[in-house]
Amino acid sequence: MRAVLPSCTGFYLERDALERDPIGFVWRSAPAHHVALFVLFGLAFVLGWIALALVRITIDDAIAGKAFEFGPFAAFLRLQIDLPERLADAPVTLFPGIGLERAEFVLVTAASLVGLALAAALLALIMISLQGAVAARAAARMRRLVIDAVAGARPSAREEARQAIALSEEALASARGRLGAFVTTPVLAGGAIGLALLFALTIDWRLAAAAAASLTLFGLTWPRRFAIEAQTDKARREESGRARRALEDLLRRLPALHAHGTAAQERARLTAGLPARPGRSIRPRAGVVAMGAALAAALAPALLLAVGAWLGWRGETTAGEVVAAASATLLAALAIIALGRWNADIAATRPLLEEAARSFGALQARGRWEPTEALPGAGALAARRLAAYDPASGARIAGVELSLPMPSHVAIIGDVASGARVFAAVAAGQIDPTAGTMTFAGTDLSTVDPAERARRIAFAGGETILVDGTLRDNLLYGCQDPDAPDLDHRLVEATAAVGLDGLVHTRGLLGTVDPAREPKLAAAIVDARRAVRAALASEGLEALVEPFDPARYNRQATVGENILFGVPLGDTFREANLPSHPFVRAILEAEGLTKPLTAMGLSIAASMVEIFADVPEGHPLFDRFSFFAASERGYFEDLVERGGERRRGVESAKDRERLISLALRYSESRHRLGLLEPDLEARLVAARAAFADLLPTSLRPAIEFYHPDRLCAAASLQDNLLFGRVAQDRAGAETTVRRLVRRVLAERGLDPDVVRVGLDTRVDARASDFSPSELAAIDVSRCLMRRPDVLVIERALDGVPASAAEAMVARLRRALVGRGLLIVLPEFLGKMDSPPFDFVLRFNRGSAIVENRRAEAPALSRAEAAA
Repeated sequence: MRAVLPSCTGFYLERDALERDPIGFVWRSAPAHHVALFVLFGLAFVLGWIALALVRITIDDAIAGKAFEFGPFAAFLRLQIDLPERLADAPVTLFPGIGLERAEFVLVTAASLVGLALAAALLALIMISLQGAVAARAAARMRRLVIDAVAGARPSAREEARQAIALSEEALASARGRLGAFVTTPVLAGGAIGLALLFALTIDWRLAAAAAASLTLFGLTWPRRFAIEAQTDKARREESGRARRALEDLLRRLPALHAHGTAAQERARLTAGLPARPGRSIRPRAGVVAMGAALAAALAPALLLAVGAWLGWRGETTAGEVVAAASATLLAALAIIALGRWNADIAATRPLLEEAARSFGALQARGRWEPTEALPGAGALAARRLAAYDPASGARIAGVELSLPMPSHVAIIGDVASGARVFAAVAAGQIDPTAGTMTFAGTDLSTVDPAERARRIAFAGGETILVDGTLRDNLLYGCQDPDAPDLDHRLVEATAAVGLDGLVHTRGLLGTVDPAREPKLAAAIVDARRAVRAALASEGLEALVEPFDPARYNRQATVGENILFGVPLGDTFREANLPSHPFVRAILEAEGLTKPLTAMGLSIAASMVEIFADVPEGHPLFDRFSFFAASERGYFEDLVERGGERRRGVESAKDRERLISLALRYSESRHRLGLLEPDLEARLVAARAAFADLLPTSLRPAIEFYHPDRLCAAASLQDNLLFGRVAQDRAGAETTVRRLVRRVLAERGLDPDVVRVGLDTRVDARASDFSPSELAAIDVSRCLMRRPDVLVIERALDGVPASAAEAMVARLRRALVGRGLLIVLPEFLGKMDSPPFDFVLRFNRGSAIVENRRAEAPALSRAEAAA
């Protein structure tokens, strides 16, 4: 089956549809692999025949010596077929064999058995690898279909897409890792059964009949056993689910149970309602079927051996032939068991695949887009009797009639319930109209390929989805030409237009530079360090930065940072690990700092317990200002109480480490508890020198020390430029210092490098540190990077202060001169409407009033934008 789906470039490609039959789906996923497997199965059939012949030869000739009754030589591996006398006077010889003496015969037989075993193992390895590749291709094809269907789905088909994803993954999981054997298992089983019957038939037709009867017994009982096991497992899961829900309900009732003393009633209720033995209704049938399977397993070889013994007594077969036929029948019986498991897997997978195929079909049908010409860059954005509904907010629009010539700047005024955001979402293709049409230059937008529509009419609104990677990767998400030569310039323009340039620069200052990769930049940063110090001195701002001095304690850094005087690399000297590290403990003990730091930690704990005594658990104040989590408050309260009693021996090694850990995180300028005296500061500086001098060679890769004339690769650019820390006890110091640093960097031509470092900083998509307004600005930047003809902004100004929103609107309008802009605003703030928007749409209860301002005042000109 094939279906036509849209491509991301506006061209239309044929994509596979999802088959409802698991065997057909797996076959079409890797036909070449299956052909290779069938060839290997043929080779396996030949090797199996030779192996059975070797079994007969080993018993009859190598052990019993039957082939040497008429002389010292015998033919090794003579292959022949005995036909009835009416068909042939003599056996049909397939291979005359090799003449060998008995000693050689035994050695060659043994070597042949070992070689055949190795060949079989190699063949099995190749077949398993191919089956694994088939399973991987089938799973990849399934997920590719999911991606194609979901990516091509309309915005209103989100629930159908979610259902299709769940069903496809459930179908893959139901295969239980045997997806690659769906096609090959019946073929392999058929080959094994055919091999057993044919080999027995070459010996004696009665032996073949016995083998057929034995395999029939297996075929009648074992597949049924697997089916009953699947039913029992399903019933057990259902009953287990009911029991879990009942017990969870008991947990919900627990307060009432204790309050009203109803334990006996609840016990009786649950005992009566829950089954004593899960799967009881199916167990009798399962027992009968299991007994039948066991009986078949016992009778099948007995029947074959009985017939073989009778034929042997009559001199018509040999022991080797009976054992070889029995071995072949055993392999065929194992193949029947595998066939039963295969049948159970197919039965479990087929309904899920059928349901997934129906879901995919519905999703693909709703996601088809009619081929259209590329949208023009200008034209009228027109609504004709437009109606739409947003299920997320409950807002709707109805009967909207308007025409907006593009390019123009349009303000859409209205609150959440007015329908303003619904109109913007429909214009950008985020919501499908329920009635009427939305056209651009005469083209119905509902028929346009989503990729083409997103390129021409960009939309910034809703939730900003971050991707794992750098900030640059996130800003370029959706960009059609990520390798353009002017990309960095466009990034700077886009971030400046939405007010993200300061964020990028700040992230650059907090980023790092590798001197090995960028030696010139590293040298320029060290040189700029002196220029920053000179600029601070010339403006009388030296007090705002406390420099790193190997001989002085830095009161803007923590106690632990002062001891290390560098940046840890890895976890060895991470702040949390310092109190327990043997080398650090030895330094503290040698410098007499263990007791003072323990006492300091106890003072900090006492202060924190007192300050946060009335702050409830979970309050954000704990995370921001406390030295420990709210969950640890009880531990430190007990520790403070024991410390206050001055009882001997109450302070364990663990307690001491926890207290020293608090002390190492203490910064006098930030926490201001008055715990650092000049004498203690001097001892900490001495510990710093001892730490650096005595650090073993094996531990030196775990830390990079600060040096006045070198760049510290592990430290931030800001720390390297300042070679110190900003005074935290001076109001506005951070802003003032960063402004000065940026000016120095700009004067020395280093600002682009800092921006580049900022763009290359990593972003964690699951735990980003961006504010809601910054996330919205990232979304708008993505749109600007695509250079759309029209930009629709729905939520970018939510939560943004009035002054910042006013500035952002002004910057966006300057950036979009000559292009269309539709921006949703609750109301005009400050000078947002200066110069006036070309059109203002005021929405109220789903209806729109259009205000045409073009006759009153022209839009912002390119000259004004440049100015």
